[in-house]
Amino acid sequence: MEIKMYKDVDTWGPVHDKEYLDEIDRAILKKIMVLRQNIQRPRCGDFLRFPTGELERLSHDWGDGYQTSPSGSFYLSPSGNGSFSGGLNPSTHYDKFELTSEILPGKFWFFHHGFPGAGRGVYFSIPCRVYRTTAPYTGFLGGKGLSWLQR
Repeated sequence: MEIKMYKDVDTWGPVHDKEYLDEIDRAILKKIMVLRQNIQRPRCGDFLRFPTGELERLSHDWGDGYQTSPSGSFYLSPSGNGSFSGGLNPSTHYDKFELTSEILPGKFWFFHHGFPGAGRGVYFSIPCRVYRTTAPYTGFLGGKGLSWLQR
């Protein structure tokens, strides 16, 4: 599996990300990105495109597959792994994943200067891999399955 290295994280995401992340946060992010790029398997926050066109983010790893989600909050840990908070669709098995050459920006956050606390999240976009699958789309979070909530 070919993995592209991104040496300048600052070029990803909306322009305001550059201004929002100070020098310390940018240094933390660059260290995390080196570790993240070394993760060979699908990572939390990467994207999965289904045969019907739905594009969702990998959100919870079960070891043999990932649950996906159309949205939610993605924390980027110091190890380069992601952690998801939000609703989940059913799992799709890894044997149905194929890595594409496409790269999309995915929004993440971590604690300002690496110190946890309320209101200390800083948000940014980083390059994420895109996989495709032949598995049928069984998600319900982004479609008619939530229509009862909109009444």
